[in-house]
Amino acid sequence: MKPRLSLPLFLVGLVIAGQFGPGRALAGPAEDALAQAADLRKALVAQEDRIARLESQLQNQGLLNLLNQVESLKAEVARLRGGQEEQAYKLELADKRTRDLFADLDGRVKELASRPLAPAPDAVRLQVAPALVSATPPPAPIDSESEARAYETAQSLVKVAKYKEAVAAFQAFLKQYPNGQLAANAWYWTGFAHAGMSDLKAALASFQRLLKDFPTSPKAPDAMLSMARAQIQMNEPDLARATLEQLIDKHPQSKAAESGKKLLTTLK
Repeated sequence: MKPRLSLPLFLVGLVIAGQFGPGRALAGPAEDALAQAADLRKALVAQEDRIARLESQLQNQGLLNLLNQVESLKAEVARLRGGQEEQAYKLELADKRTRDLFADLDGRVKELASRPLAPAPDAVRLQVAPALVSATPPPAPIDSESEARAYETAQSLVKVAKYKEAVAAFQAFLKQYPNGQLAANAWYWTGFAHAGMSDLKAALASFQRLLKDFPTSPKAPDAMLSMARAQIQMNEPDLARATLEQLIDKHPQSKAAESGKKLLTTLK
């Protein structure tokens, strides 16, 4: 007669089989797969963060390159403007000389035509002394050629970005020719040179002096535009906005006003 297993022992056997049987063996690989999936998700997030940082760096580098290109263009525009102003001044100077020459010739012709016949010798002797006493020397005119040479010397330093030397040269020019035909231009390029050395306060002072002493100068619109740019760099957007609005109001037809309108849209 075969021995019979009791029911409790049979149930214990089933429980043990459930703990260590095929079901438990399958649970291990599933947990490993979940762990690997979590690791992959972490790696994916890390790669996405890295890609985002790289994209940000590329964008910043692109902006830096763009700013460098803008500065190069500004320097080239300044050089071209300087050459244009130099030629315009030479033409103006030649035209002035021609007008002065014709005016002098016309005056001499009129003087000769209105001069009376030569008086007698006694009358000449009577008239000579009073004429010598009353004659006063005319004021010495400004030497336009010397002024132009001094201006061109200072301007040439701006063209090669020797801003410190340019400031010194323009200051000497303005001391010698404070009211010369090129004084307003000298104040503008003094401010430009200061800005080139990142001395924005000195640049603003030069532009403001130009606007104070020469408000009707053709350089006034450019000075106001340069003032606004300096104020933006000094983190003064409200002052820059007010300067640009004043520029557009006072000089609506100028090229500086056109640039000012575009710059103003970036501040709103």
